Amino acid sequence: MAFVKVALDVPLPALFDYALEDATAADIVGYRVVVPFGRRNVVGVALAVSATSGIDAAKIKPVIAVLRDVPALNADWCALLQFCADYYHHPLGAAVLAALPAGFKTPAALSPLLWTRLAWSGPPFASKKSERTRAVLAARIAESGEGGIYGYELTGVTPKAIAHLTQWQTEGVIVEARTRREERGGARGETRSEHLEADPFGHDATVSPACPPFLASSAGAPALHPEQAAAVAAITAALDARSSAPMLLHGVTGSGKTEVYLRAAAATLTRGRQALLLVPEINLTPRLLQQVRERFPAQTIVALHSALNESERLHGWLLAHTGAADIVLGTRLAVLTPMPRLGLIVVDEEHDASFKQQEGMRYSARDLAVFRAHREKLPVVLGSATPSLESYAHAESGRYHKLLLRTRAVRDAALPSIRLIDLNITAHEHGVTLPVWAALKARLAAGEQSLVFLNRRGFAPVLSCAGCGWVSACTRCTSYLVLHRQGNAANLRSDGMLARGRLVCHHCGLDTGVPERCPTCGNVDVRAYGQGTQRLESRVAERFADARVLRIDRDSTARKGAAERLLAQAHAHPDAGGADILVGTQMLAKGHDFKRLTLVAALNVDTALFSADFRASERLFAQMMQVSGRAGRTEKPGEVLIQTRNPGHPLFQALLDHDYDRFARALLKERQSAGLPPSGFQAMLRAEAKTLTAALDFLRTAAAEGEDETHVTIYDAVPMTITRLMNVERAQLMVESRSRRALQAFLARWTAWLYGNAPRGVRWHLEVDPLDI
Repeated sequence: MAFVKVALDVPLPALFDYALEDATAADIVGYRVVVPFGRRNVVGVALAVSATSGIDAAKIKPVIAVLRDVPALNADWCALLQFCADYYHHPLGAAVLAALPAGFKTPAALSPLLWTRLAWSGPPFASKKSERTRAVLAARIAESGEGGIYGYELTGVTPKAIAHLTQWQTEGVIVEARTRREERGGARGETRSEHLEADPFGHDATVSPACPPFLASSAGAPALHPEQAAAVAAITAALDARSSAPMLLHGVTGSGKTEVYLRAAAATLTRGRQALLLVPEINLTPRLLQQVRERFPAQTIVALHSALNESERLHGWLLAHTGAADIVLGTRLAVLTPMPRLGLIVVDEEHDASFKQQEGMRYSARDLAVFRAHREKLPVVLGSATPSLESYAHAESGRYHKLLLRTRAVRDAALPSIRLIDLNITAHEHGVTLPVWAALKARLAAGEQSLVFLNRRGFAPVLSCAGCGWVSACTRCTSYLVLHRQGNAANLRSDGMLARGRLVCHHCGLDTGVPERCPTCGNVDVRAYGQGTQRLESRVAERFADARVLRIDRDSTARKGAAERLLAQAHAHPDAGGADILVGTQMLAKGHDFKRLTLVAALNVDTALFSADFRASERLFAQMMQVSGRAGRTEKPGEVLIQTRNPGHPLFQALLDHDYDRFARALLKERQSAGLPPSGFQAMLRAEAKTLTAALDFLRTAAAEGEDETHVTIYDAVPMTITRLMNVERAQLMVESRSRRALQAFLARWTAWLYGNAPRGVRWHLEVDPLDI
């Protein structure tokens, strides 16, 4: 009897033993298995096989089923998830199952029809009135023509779609459509039947000389300037050498980093391998996806991000896992996608905090990309105009290979001029200074586009009563409710008087109506204070009645497809209804190439200068550099106006000269003297309970358990900044060390104690390398 060690989605740091007759590692490791757990049958992943077990064999339950509907998860993928569990001190089973699509967690085999393109081959479907749903299903297949439609796309018609498709396949009225991959295979003299006999999933699972050449379309591809060409040559050389030394592509905004990524991807595909491109924001994915598809029209491109429904994610994941996808473009979760032919990883905007997962296993996708590249011996490219201090320090020390792009890609395009507007001496109206209003007017008269940047969504941050001082506080969180107005800029009043809308908590999502009078004293003089993007939009629209003003933030892009529609309008020519003035948050600060945009005005930027978080200044500099980079990306010069009450601050002085190196080196010296990252290493233990006392008591007990450590500093337990979230009280304590090895050794011992000693009613989690303090 053999014993299979199974990873299950439970909050325990252990694998579970199950019995399976004659099981071998080669036969079962990496496959999903159905096993009994408590009173349920659940899905897990087999990670190892042993001839013995530390548990009495009579008490070990048998494996119910082994699901071989898709290829096994390979050793590299399993090693990646093991590293995640070890480094981030997270239960291995929870890490493994969280990385898989939801459809993989049901105890039933998946139908291959889900990821098969299907075409109608029978006579037109004639249905009775009772078969209306089947008729719709048949019509969708017939309308897809010879190219066919994937089975997963039909699951939205009816939950019984796969059952109907299976019946029709048996009857011969639907067949598998010809795919691009099959056509490429046919060009090599390989028939579909021969291909399927060699590989039941219809693709080459490994790199071989038989792989077809993958060539990018050269139509419309810009010529490379010398620095771009040198970067592409370095990446190509790393591909051939199977070098895993990370490369930092440090290029100014508009220097053509995306073109370098596309050329590197093309070089990867010509070698019969897959490319993984990671981006920080979902809203950046559609436009980059369009660019990738235009450049590689004959290849299979997959997008993976949280805006997909479960069927879409499952389909894309399967194409990547089976090797059928040539390029995978996605957000942070995509770094955990198994890719058997992976040859290149690109992390765009590698400094972005969005690459850090903030719930469950709190991993950094950038750091996992570096580890994955090292293990699988393939190049990883980290791109940014403002690299994280960690990556910058590695490049300065020689650990990372630095690739520099110092000039903009478009000929005669220069970096924008930056001017600081001192709010201490400059008059302003509704938070916007007169020089900004004048600059917006001038650009509008010239037919050029402007961007007004305010990183605060909603209409106003808070409502307050002038009589008694009441403020619109959230009843579930230690935060304020933000006023959100309904309607567009044309029908919104910009004054502070109370008006209809909603009060929304940006932390817990509480949504309530606006009170007609003060809930405390009954005063009707309740006003909105502060400014968000909605209020700014209305004021800009009032000031320039003839301008097309477009707001782009998380609220305006909440509905599916809204981001693509609004960004298309932002990029469009004026004759096609393109926007004259953009108003937006950090969603517009990076990744966008607005051809007509020549002015950026940044408002309310000073708050980050006085934050308790030591990373605040680094983030502000990156944000200002990124948003400034939207201006002047063609031959027309760009201008950036930044309103501040601290024009003499070193951060702004470095910003005026576009001198990231000066700013980064000064910040590295400060961090080194204080022992802060990247010169030190941190972990944060957080606790949640019904009372703050319970959370703090648990953290103090945990701190006492590690007080004898010599190379680790454990700080006092304190309430979190947002202490109460959804009626749960939260506290935290920080652990710090100059040695990563010492910190990891301590955390391994500490988490073993935490699992065994956390009291009932207290939930805890550990975050390694936290970004938010």
